[in-house]
Amino acid sequence: MFKKVFKSAKRLEKKNLMEAVVAASVLVAAADGEIEKEEIKKLDRLLSANDLLSAFPKSEISKTVNRYSNVLEADFALGRVKMLKEIREIADNQEEAENAFLTALAVAKADGEIDEKEKKVIAGLASELGLRIEDYVD
Repeated sequence: MFKKVFKSAKRLEKKNLMEAVVAASVLVAAADGEIEKEEIKKLDRLLSANDLLSAFPKSEISKTVNRYSNVLEADFALGRVKMLKEIREIADNQEEAENAFLTALAVAKADGEIDEKEKKVIAGLASELGLRIEDYVD
């Protein structure tokens, strides 16, 4: 019973991080106007392997990915505002900010290249998170 309560508390504590990582990643995936299957597959793999998100069942992360993807596809401008709100919530935690940024960067690289629209989103994410893009991107 204690283990279940502990895991539930950890999930609650890391919910902002999970939402920010998903928001940043989905925002990058949608940057070029469509969310490609390869980007979603890469996102699923990255999120499943993310130690900071280990308290979350894969189904909860997948639901968040789907929910955020649907928001962006329905209205990109409105969805972007929502995603940035989620991202800003972790900006003051360096480890979480880097985690969200690096996960989003990996999603951008999923199809083998980072196009100009994705670069613009990545630069915006770095700015929102208080990170220097030069420290992470060649």
